Amino acid sequence: MKDQWNRKIDYIRISVTDRCNLRCIYCMPEEGVPSIPHEEILTYDEIVRLCRCFFKIWY
Repeated sequence: MKDQWNRKIDYIRISVTDRCNLRCIYCMPEEGVPSIPHEEILTYDEIVRLCRCFFKIWY
């Protein structure tokens, strides 16, 4: 898979929580992000399904 600049995408980063406090530059700006209601966060089964779908794309 390639991005809009034709760079090869060979990994995926999936956040399993919106409550992370590591302040990673990839997903947490200095001002923070609003919390998401629990019912709007992906379930474990949905995350696993996404992982399987991406695996099929790459392999």
